Amino acid sequence: MGIGQRYNIFTMKGYLLRTIALWVRGLMLALLSVSLVAIFTQFAHAQVVKFAKTYGGTYYDRAYSVRQTSDGGYIVAGWTWSFGGGGPDFFLIKTDASGNVQWAKTYGGTGDDRAYSVQQTSDGGYIVAGYTYSLGAGGRDFFLVKTDANGNLQWAKTYGGTSWEEAYSVRQTSDGGYIVAGWTVSFGAGLGDFFLIKTDANGNVQWAKTYGGTDSDWARFVQQTSDGGYIVAGWTQSFGAGSRDILLIKTDANGNVQWAKTYGGTSYERAFSVQQTSDGGYIVAGYTWSFGAGFSDLFLIKTDASGNLQWAKTYGGTGIDSTISVQQTSDGGYIVAGWTDSFGAGSWDILLIKTDANGNVQWAKTYGGTDWDFAYSVQQTSDGGYIVAGITYSFGAGGSDFFLIKTDANGNIGSCGIVGNASPTVTTPSPTVTTPSLTVLSVSPTITSPSLTVTSPTPSSSQVCVLSFDDNVGISESCQIASGLITPYKGGIKITKSGEFEVKVYNVSGVMVKSIKGKDEVKLELSRGVYFVEVFSGGKVIREKVVIR
Repeated sequence: MGIGQRYNIFTMKGYLLRTIALWVRGLMLALLSVSLVAIFTQFAHAQVVKFAKTYGGTYYDRAYSVRQTSDGGYIVAGWTWSFGGGGPDFFLIKTDASGNVQWAKTYGGTGDDRAYSVQQTSDGGYIVAGYTYSLGAGGRDFFLVKTDANGNLQWAKTYGGTSWEEAYSVRQTSDGGYIVAGWTVSFGAGLGDFFLIKTDANGNVQWAKTYGGTDSDWARFVQQTSDGGYIVAGWTQSFGAGSRDILLIKTDANGNVQWAKTYGGTSYERAFSVQQTSDGGYIVAGYTWSFGAGFSDLFLIKTDASGNLQWAKTYGGTGIDSTISVQQTSDGGYIVAGWTDSFGAGSWDILLIKTDANGNVQWAKTYGGTDWDFAYSVQQTSDGGYIVAGITYSFGAGGSDFFLIKTDANGNIGSCGIVGNASPTVTTPSPTVTTPSLTVLSVSPTITSPSLTVTSPTPSSSQVCVLSFDDNVGISESCQIASGLITPYKGGIKITKSGEFEVKVYNVSGVMVKSIKGKDEVKLELSRGVYFVEVFSGGKVIREKVVIR
C-alpha cells in the first residue's frame, strides 16, 4: 500500500473519529439540556410560598373573601372603618404572590357599605358584592361594584326595595353576566326570603326571584352549576325539623326551582358555603347546634346531584366551632375554614381542616394569637397550598385587621409560632332531610347607578409569619441555582435573563430589601445572609432561596 493510500485511510479514520466525537458530545449536551430543563421544571413546580400578613388602619378592617388571581397574586374583599369616604366602606386589596400590597381601594358613600364577596372576572377586573346603607332605594340594598384590573371603578349598581336587602355572594356566569345571592325583607312571602338576582355584564337585571316560606329564610352562597343553573345555600326558619335548618335550592338557568332540601336536627343549623363537586353532587359547609361534640360544631354535608344525603360529619371540641367556607381540593377531598374556641392559642382561633373525599380528617390546624382570629374564606392555590382570609384582633395596626394566611399543602407556614395542631372529635350524624314547598316570586327591585367615593389608601401591613419557600430550595454562593437565572457571588447576585424582568429580594424576616426592574442582566449587592429572590417576567414568577457568605 502506497504512502498516499495510507494517508487517505488515516485521514478518513481521523475524520470519522472526530465526527463520532462531535456527535457524542452533541448528544451529551442535548441530554444535559433536557436534564436541566427537567430540574428547572421540578424546581419551579416544587416551590410553595408561605406567609401570614395583616392589612389595616387604626380602626376596624375585616376581610370576608379571597381569590387567587390570574397573575398568581390575590384579591381580598371586606370592609373598613379605617379608610374611605364614610363608615364603613367596601375595601379591596390586591397583593402579589407573596402578599405584598399592589394596590388598595375603598368604595362607598357617607354611611354603611360592606363587601362580602369578590371574584376576578374574565376581562381581568373584579366584581364585588355586599350591601349599602348609604345609597339605593331602601334601608339597605344589594350593592354591586365592577372594577378594572387596577381597581378603578367601571360601574356600580344598587338593587332593592323600601326595606332591607343584603348580598353575600356573587359569581360571574358563563354568559358574562352575574348571579347575586342574599336575602330580602322588601319582597317575598315571609319575614325574609332568599333573594337571587341575575344581571347582564353591565349589571342590568335580567330576572330577580325570591324563595321562602312564611318566616325568615337567608341565602348566603350561590354558584353556577355545570348545567347552567344555580345552587344556593343558606338556612330557613320556615321549613325543616328544627328552629333553623340548612336550606339548599337548585334552580335552572332562569331561576326556576328544580328541587329544594332542608337538613337539620331539633336545634339550629346554618350553611354558609356550597360547591358542586366533581361527581355532580354538592358539598355544603356550616355549623350545627343539634349534633356534634360541643356547643356548636363544624357541619359538612355531602349530597348527590339531586340533593339526597350521602354523608354528614361534624368536627369540633367542647366549645364553639363553626365553618364558613369549603372547597373541593384537587385530590377529591375538601378544605374547610372557620374558627374555634375549643382549640388553639387564644379566645378564638382560625381552624383549617383537610379531609379526604369521605370527610375523614387528614389534618387540622389552628392559627392565631391571644385574642380573636376568624377565617371566612379559603381556596386551594395553584401550588397545592391554601389561601385563607379573615379577621385578626391578635395582630395588626388597629382594632381588627384583614388577616391573610398562605400555607403549604399540609397547612404549614414554615416554623411560624401561630400554627397549632388540633384533634377535633368527628361524629357521623343522621340529619332529618325534608323536601319543602317554596313560595317563589318574580320581583322588580329598584335599580340605581350611584356616584361613589373611591379612595386609594395605604394600609399598614405587618408580617405575622415571615415569608418562606419550600425548605428543599437552597444553595451556597459558589454554585449556580437550578433555574440558571441567578448566580450568587461574594457580596451579591447576578440575574441573567433575555428581555425585561423585575426582581424582588426578601430577607429571612420577610422584609423586601431590594426591588428593581432590568433587562438582560442585573447585579444586586447583598450582605451576608439568607435571601428569597423572586424574578417576574412574562406573567410568570421564579423563586429561589440564596445564601450569601
